[in-house]
Amino acid sequence: MTKLQILKNTLLAAVAATALVACGDDSTELASPGTVAPNPGTGGGDNGGDNGGDNGGDPAVKIGRDGAEYTSEGNCPTGTTAVSVGEQTHCSLSGTLTSDVTLTAGNIYQLSGKVAVGVDVGADGNASAGDPAVLSIEPGAVIYGATATDVLVISRGSEIRAEGTANNPIIFTSALDLDLASELGLTAAASYSGPLLEEPFTSEWGGLVINGRASINTCNQAEVCEAEGEGDSGLYGGNLDTDSSGVMKYVQIKYSGNPITADDELNGIAFQGVGSGTELDYIQVHNGADDGVEFFGGTAQVKHLVITGADDDSLDWTQGWRGKAQHVIIIQNPAQPASDQGIEADNFGDGNDFLPRAQPRLSNMTIVGSASKGGESDIGMLLREGTGANIYNTVVSDFGDACLDIDQDATFTNAGTSATNLTGNLTIESTLLGSNCASVFKEDGNVFDLETFFTSQANNAVGATTLSNNFINGSAENAITGTDVSVIDSFFDATDYAGAVKSDSAADNWTLNWTYGLNPDPECPEGTTASTDGTVCTLSGTYTSDLRLVSGLDYVLDGKVVFGIDVGADGNAAAGDPATLTIEPGVTVMGADQTSYLVISRGSKLNSNGTADAPVTFTAIDPETRDLDVDTSLWGGLVINGRATINTCNQAEVCEAEGEGDSGLYGGDDDTDSSGQIFYTRVVYAGNPITADDELNGIAFQGVGSGTTIDYLQVHNGADDGVEFFGGTAQVKHLVITGADDDSLDWTQGWRGKVQHVLIVQNPNQPGTDQGIEADNFGDGNDFLPRAHPMIANATILGSAAAGGESDIGILLREGTAANLWNVVVADFGDACLDIDQDATFTVSGTSATDLTGDLTMESTLLSDSCASVFKDDGNVFDLETWFNNQANNIVATDSLTALSGAASFKTYINGATENGVTATDVSAIDSFFDATDYVGAVKNAANDWVSGWTVWLNQ
Repeated sequence: MTKLQILKNTLLAAVAATALVACGDDSTELASPGTVAPNPGTGGGDNGGDNGGDNGGDPAVKIGRDGAEYTSEGNCPTGTTAVSVGEQTHCSLSGTLTSDVTLTAGNIYQLSGKVAVGVDVGADGNASAGDPAVLSIEPGAVIYGATATDVLVISRGSEIRAEGTANNPIIFTSALDLDLASELGLTAAASYSGPLLEEPFTSEWGGLVINGRASINTCNQAEVCEAEGEGDSGLYGGNLDTDSSGVMKYVQIKYSGNPITADDELNGIAFQGVGSGTELDYIQVHNGADDGVEFFGGTAQVKHLVITGADDDSLDWTQGWRGKAQHVIIIQNPAQPASDQGIEADNFGDGNDFLPRAQPRLSNMTIVGSASKGGESDIGMLLREGTGANIYNTVVSDFGDACLDIDQDATFTNAGTSATNLTGNLTIESTLLGSNCASVFKEDGNVFDLETFFTSQANNAVGATTLSNNFINGSAENAITGTDVSVIDSFFDATDYAGAVKSDSAADNWTLNWTYGLNPDPECPEGTTASTDGTVCTLSGTYTSDLRLVSGLDYVLDGKVVFGIDVGADGNAAAGDPATLTIEPGVTVMGADQTSYLVISRGSKLNSNGTADAPVTFTAIDPETRDLDVDTSLWGGLVINGRATINTCNQAEVCEAEGEGDSGLYGGDDDTDSSGQIFYTRVVYAGNPITADDELNGIAFQGVGSGTTIDYLQVHNGADDGVEFFGGTAQVKHLVITGADDDSLDWTQGWRGKVQHVLIVQNPNQPGTDQGIEADNFGDGNDFLPRAHPMIANATILGSAAAGGESDIGILLREGTAANLWNVVVADFGDACLDIDQDATFTVSGTSATDLTGDLTMESTLLSDSCASVFKDDGNVFDLETWFNNQANNIVATDSLTALSGAASFKTYINGATENGVTATDVSAIDSFFDATDYVGAVKNAANDWVSGWTVWLNQ
């Protein structure tokens, strides 16, 4: 197999975020991390062309419009009735449920007519005939209606507990979506092939209605108020604003609603008098009719709400709704000819000043019409009939009438006594109205100055929008100064941006996995070469344009891959052409062979944006076939070149050097230089010891400056060294180096960075393993300046001597290096825990072992007698033991480090009683880079284990 004939093993499947290493034997295979790729049904494009497509010849498998397969186990729970639908057994619900029912996963459920959960308990909860019930729905359950008369109603006092998950949402849909037309005697929908968000299908079943006992305003506070829901959906309203109607979490509702008459309509979801005790989070309503979601009074609160393709208004409220909503996406559908407002907001049509007045609080909304696609969309936000509202952090774009309209005198009055007197209960802040609306402001000839009202409020703007995929912020949206609404109301999450989704990274894009149609299947970015199936993208050569590696695909480095053309030591090289490589959470980048490696040139940047649940992984091709215990040097590694100072010229000039392995020039005159950011990133099996003096490491930071952000980084089984700093001022937190083939952490050429929370664990399976730390100033000039002088705190450095490993010295300080080390634990090295060599190093440590005025210090450190020798005796005149013992809080003792349950016995990185008995130094009082700690070592205890979950090998 050539290096580009890569065996694809479904790395883009969405797996549990904690499944970071594969199961089996010794769990030594590296698995695809994170839950970042869309599941079936989130993509756009061709859905089979026939409203379901070929089911592969198996009539017991139904293919939905999104290409997803639907099967049913037919194990119908109590309260449902098994019915044969073609070759499948479905579980039917009908009539009124007066006992609790649980819809278990693995089945398909059929709504037969109007299904009511519970018998209404009345406005005060005491109706004599009241008989509440709970309908619980497990993740992955599918519920469908066959006609517009099939509707699910939750009665007052009863509850729905639909709790899906991000990877296994609950789906309410239609029989036609499940390709059941022939089995149920229905007229099949017209065939359709195109983007899922532009489907013509709607009103294929009746929808969902939830009735609660929160207050409504149709009585204008004359009495405890109740009303009859449209579509014969029952009574709602009461006097309990904290009423709970249950939980809806990770739920899709598709093709629902029934516009029976112009004044009697079922919506996608109707929240009727629903109280704030109801938990609503991660809900999508797709192609709902009449409206997508309508709130009839009450105080219901929702987060992460998606409304796509509503047939009339997307989000509608009336009758005094006083709820809250945050993270809201509204996208209209050009295929819905009746699409109207993004938001249509009333207090009450029959009494514009009736109380309690509608006064919702809404934040972080993106509201997008379809005017540019020929859709009917009218107004982005229509606020009328006396409503109040506090609206923050909103983006409105692409409406065919206007972005914003306010109507009726009662609404004007509610907004303030004039457009410039903003003392009223209708406010809009930190909002961008798109200039691509046909009109930004609706001109109705009203005396109210709408434009002045809008522009007079804080942080509002009118201008071009730069949304991608119709809902993801671009530069224009992120330029809006956001309002942190969490300071105003604790219901809200803290945000610093306008719009619903800050960026397309998986860390920000909360729609991934569980929604329908929003996230098209990823494609290999321009500048890469796609494999035959389009799931592996190959990078090669030099890139002079920015490149983003999106989640859901895998990437291969073919040969030396360089980002940017070197800008020179001063940043002004004539030929310089910088570029940025951005990597989304969960992405796997594979080196094809030892000659394949990644170089970030001076002036260019790497943004490796992993998360704890979905780290970025650099590894070798076919990672699932590799062995985390023994494999190393399978690909070349990662090199980052920066413009910070190095010392190879001994300050004679602005200094630069040529990196090993033909990795380019580094060094310069900017110690605050930024080479990007690295978060939650793993580099596995990297390095290439080409010759004894020309080696690629796991990662080489060459002249990298302190403006680079590095946090949560692991290098595993790297060769030659795990991580090496060649000069510069790079700073790191949460650094894990495991299984290095030579030294774990190496520095030279005047590195002056800072590191905190460091774990080094050597691997007995690596026969070349050497030092835990090997530290030089500069071998060719031990006193060259600027002198190496890093600051390191909270490190645990473990050899593998007890497991038969080759490990030599825990910390070797030599060739004139300075350093300040605090809160360190060293154990289990086969030669010694600590060694200091060369006269220049002795001098830096002080004029004698008892004169600790130098720049080489070690405090609050435990050297374990598990090392073959605690101190290395080289016959030097320098008294190493006295130097160590004369510094504050240092001890020699038997360590009590422990391993995680199930891990190999030598992977003992968690403090025990001995370590936690050492007096620690709070290094944050010395330098603000450092976190405040009250312990030595990297990990205080298992409860504070920052290592587990995102790293490999250590838990085995």
